Amino acid sequence: MKRIIKYIVLIINILLFYFLLMNNNWITYDMTYTKSLIFMLSTCLYIYILGIVINNEKEYKFNVYCYILLFVVLLHSFVFIIGRPPSLHRDMNFYTQLKPFYTITTITKYGSTLSIMKNIVGNVIALIPLSFLLMIRNEKFNNILRQSLIIIPIILFIELYQGYTNIGAFDIDDIILNYSGTILFTFIITRFGLIGKIRKLFYTDFELKEKTKNIIFYISTCLIIIIDILMFMK
Repeated sequence: MKRIIKYIVLIINILLFYFLLMNNNWITYDMTYTKSLIFMLSTCLYIYILGIVINNEKEYKFNVYCYILLFVVLLHSFVFIIGRPPSLHRDMNFYTQLKPFYTITTITKYGSTLSIMKNIVGNVIALIPLSFLLMIRNEKFNNILRQSLIIIPIILFIELYQGYTNIGAFDIDDIILNYSGTILFTFIITRFGLIGKIRKLFYTDFELKEKTKNIIFYISTCLIIIIDILMFMK
């Protein structure tokens, strides 16, 4: 029963998330990057808590797929929806977008702190959560080359789709930053043995009593429902 409720909450929250994104003019809620992030993190936390409550290795592994799904939804909203109206034509020279480090140099030299954070730092960390989740899912992804088989096609798809739809723009520097961020993150977290310690948190039986599990389940379910309701309010 708990498992069914978890899946229902997951589906409802994804549908609710897109409903809020697509209907900002109809409802009072204004979905922003920060609010979107909080909403998805709270959903991930709910799934993690129910993993502790349901407590079996198969459920732990399936939960990682749920985290990946939520990340993909969040990434899609950040790249293609929030602040990105349809037919957003970019007044940029296409050849400069194919020139490595041109955008990075230009923004670093002439851009504001906000533009640097958004365009450079944002691109560096954009796919780090996916890199992290792949390593949590399976130890074989501790290897950068194995990760690249998944990460690189995703980066290329995003950039090519942006260029094709004019929602954003194709930029070779975005590819460099996206991929460099995942490489650096993977190196650090594996070099210092951090990923093994973190993975244990996702696959550990905390040996809670059944009564305690039920209390946690009902409290967390009530909280996620409250968060969903608050999504319709400013």
